[in-house]
Amino acid sequence: MKELAGNVITSMEVAQMVDKKHYDLLKDIRRYCEQLVEGKIPFNDFFTESTYISENNRTVPCYLVTKKGCEFIATS
Repeated sequence: MKELAGNVITSMEVAQMVDKKHYDLLKDIRRYCEQLVEGKIPFNDFFTESTYISENNRTVPCYLVTKKGCEFIATS
């Protein structure tokens, strides 16, 4: 895993690993965050909202994903 504010990777990297479109993974992660909040589990242990600059020089949403987040995605 890359070093980005701790041991996290971007949701773009995770999307490539699980062979999913980034847009679809973002929807899944948002749903996971809602489920974690409902269960009173802090989703920041799994996912942190972030942004990146696209090739078109636009600011685009993404998530930083921890190892726990990767495991959550892999088992969901």
